[in-house]
Amino acid sequence: MKQKISSLESALKTTDAFGIKYAADFLAASLGGQQFALIHTAVPLLSGLGATQVSGTEQTYSAILAKVAGRFHLHDDMIGITNAAHSLVLLGTDGLAGKFLMPHSNGDQALLNSARAFAADAVAFQAQFVSVGLAATFITQLGTDITAFEAAISTKGAALGTQVGATGGLEDAAHKAALALHVLKTIVPNIYKNNPARLAEWATASHVEKHTPVPNAKPAPAPAAQK
Repeated sequence: MKQKISSLESALKTTDAFGIKYAADFLAASLGGQQFALIHTAVPLLSGLGATQVSGTEQTYSAILAKVAGRFHLHDDMIGITNAAHSLVLLGTDGLAGKFLMPHSNGDQALLNSARAFAADAVAFQAQFVSVGLAATFITQLGTDITAFEAAISTKGAALGTQVGATGGLEDAAHKAALALHVLKTIVPNIYKNNPARLAEWATASHVEKHTPVPNAKPAPAPAAQK
């Protein structure tokens, strides 16, 4: 989970830098400008809170970022599956009606419930999903991210129990920044659809590294007893 937090923080910082560099293309009143502004506000808050708050806040800070990062990665997994399912429907694949739809509610529990349904339903279509570009480990990745998000929710609850007043608007800012990044991944490519160089720069700036689960190594067999 620490890797996921670091990846999300890094992406927010480079996205903020991109927004500052090309601010003339995303006026403050525009939807894109508003999303960049949310990220610009969140970045210093995320970077500085641990050093400026009272003892014990660091645990809460880490727990909140773990939850936001976990939600971002879980949502990203599900969007990938939803888009792949749409492509399969267009290709005439049967049995996908009513499946792999993103939840209407923005709540944590709704996201988890939908993610579990995705994981269960995807098994029957694994080969088809892989054929349209999903990684062979996508179901395992989804399961890993479900578990991590559940753990982050629990850890955050315990941390807040010991440091109630220290978070301020941290979680709200981090959550809004993560949502803004998702929205910008639609807006920016549309703005720069005829500018390949700018698109390549954006792809690098907005990239949130995925950490593919690595199977646990099997223990080496015990040496045969000497006769």
